[in-house]
Amino acid sequence: MVAVTLLYAVLLLERGLVLVSSTDPVAIALGLAILFFPFTAIAAIFFEIRFGMRLSRLARLLEQSQIAVPEYELLPSGKANKTSAEAVFRELEQRIQQDEQNYLLWFLLADSYDKLGDRKRARSAARTAISLAKKAQAL
Repeated sequence: MVAVTLLYAVLLLERGLVLVSSTDPVAIALGLAILFFPFTAIAAIFFEIRFGMRLSRLARLLEQSQIAVPEYELLPSGKANKTSAEAVFRELEQRIQQDEQNYLLWFLLADSYDKLGDRKRARSAARTAISLAKKAQAL
């Protein structure tokens, strides 16, 4: 998917440059508008890959740590059983209240949100984990 998006961005960039080199003001305006999209796509890809790489580093740090990883009852689909995930979620909330600066607990909370199917809160908790890890100079 990244390769297809990058190919699309390169093709748009090329077309935008052709239009900008024109003498027609409408073509130049259209070319400038088209040039905006490849840079936006490349920036989005960069930020998503960086986000994923940081989460991978946090996962490795979690494996090396002494923090107990919660167990979930999984459904055949691979998602966690709601009752199981909610119990883990409550436990993690309590642990985070005791140690709010622990980026690994925030990472586990992000995983718990993900297993509950709440992607928005999962990403938010993951961003908090990354921010705390950077403050602790772990990333």
